[in-house]
Amino acid sequence: MVIFFNTNSFNMKKIILFLPFILLLTFSVNAQDGKFGVRAGLNASNFFADENPDDQNLRYSLNAGIYSRAALIPELLFIETGLGYNGRGSTVTGSGGEATLGLGYLEVPVLASVSLADIIHLQGGVYAAYLLSAEASVDSNFGSFSTDLDRDDFNNFDFGLSVGATINPSPLMVGVRYNYGLTNILEGNDIADFFGSRAQNSMVQLFVGFEF
Repeated sequence: MVIFFNTNSFNMKKIILFLPFILLLTFSVNAQDGKFGVRAGLNASNFFADENPDDQNLRYSLNAGIYSRAALIPELLFIETGLGYNGRGSTVTGSGGEATLGLGYLEVPVLASVSLADIIHLQGGVYAAYLLSAEASVDSNFGSFSTDLDRDDFNNFDFGLSVGATINPSPLMVGVRYNYGLTNILEGNDIADFFGSRAQNSMVQLFVGFEF
């Protein structure tokens, strides 16, 4: 079952404006028990859509960002947040070729993190993201091309759920995370001809980081 979040009943701009203050708070609270780090990795994404691409239609892209983890209960419960770039999108394959929709987001996650033996962290929470770029590329029997798309044709704000885990052999960190979007990213444009009237982001990411 696909869960759909109606952005008309929720002010996404307030989320985007509010979450950076949480980010700043985690840098300053409980500094002696917290960590700061940088990370980068690979995303595999597609859409939950009316015309639903399957897992063979994944788009691969990059992620990079900074993060902070502060202790709420020392050595057990932490809050983790950050600021980073995430590529998303999907690929559609047909008899005439392949078309890829690429979306780039600035993202702020807010996660509760439970520590196991001070090396494994299990995480769950939410994310909010702002659309920075949209592009389409086509590789067909008639040739290949790519073009930038108008961001006004998309919902510029995305909001969803996030779960994941990291292994932290300090100062290194290795992690995996899954993001499930709750908002419709389409705004009734030509892209809807490929995905239907509704599409929601779905993304798995792998990353490595270095903690300070």
